[in-house]
Amino acid sequence: MSANACPDGLPRHPSTSVPGELVVARAWKYNGAPHWVVPGYLLGSDEHGYWIHQPEGSLVSRPGRAHLADCAALCLVPREGSWLGTFYASDAVDMDLYLDVSTRIGWQPLPTGGWEVNSIDMDLDVIRSGSRGLYLDDEDEFIDHARQMRYPQELQSSMRTAADELLARVHTNEPPFNQDFRRQWLDRASKLSTQR
Repeated sequence: MSANACPDGLPRHPSTSVPGELVVARAWKYNGAPHWVVPGYLLGSDEHGYWIHQPEGSLVSRPGRAHLADCAALCLVPREGSWLGTFYASDAVDMDLYLDVSTRIGWQPLPTGGWEVNSIDMDLDVIRSGSRGLYLDDEDEFIDHARQMRYPQELQSSMRTAADELLARVHTNEPPFNQDFRRQWLDRASKLSTQR
């Protein structure tokens, strides 16, 4: 696998966006290794970004690992910023939100219709769960990969800054990170599911 296999130069926004379209979120690691792939359906967009519904039972996979999603979730691809977000739809699971600090986020059309969102996962994760509250995860992995994969110092600094900013924003519970805000998009997902 060549270094930085994530496509470069992709636009940050899709040229068109039609609710119900297939959207595949495809993550890579900095060394070009494929990472998690999750399919979903575009719900629409707002000032925060593009909202994607990932139904319960969706196949979540990466080389050597796979599972079916325990509950439905919303994926938010922000209009700007160095992160992708997963917002969980059920109080029955401990996880509330999971924000992947990422770079090189971009959209490309799929040959058979729909879109693929590519990104490079930069290890650091901002997580809020019922049992642990709000915390930053995988700092040790970030340090190890920075050395092994030779992250540029400027990139390391910008990713840490992105993580710190996310922690502060989630701590204030501002939109789009609060549950009240996501409810409108979960309602849209329910309507889309009945139409499919």
